[in-house]
Amino acid sequence: MEFTKEVLKATGISPERIQMFHCSAAEGQRFQEEVTRVSEIIENLGKNPLKDSLRSEVNKKEKKPNE
Repeated sequence: MEFTKEVLKATGISPERIQMFHCSAAEGQRFQEEVTRVSEIIENLGKNPLKDSLRSEVNKKEKKPNE
């Protein structure tokens, strides 16, 4: 998990976007709370910068005249 966070950090993506937690099938309430918590963190971080960058590259390629 720490290695993945370091890779994300090196690529300019906030490592808080990835989290892991353990709960059993009997812990439905805890699962819901954790998913809500992680979703709020990601929402507060804003858009994924990598996704925006890739979208920008696709738009550049689409605007080039065909050779």
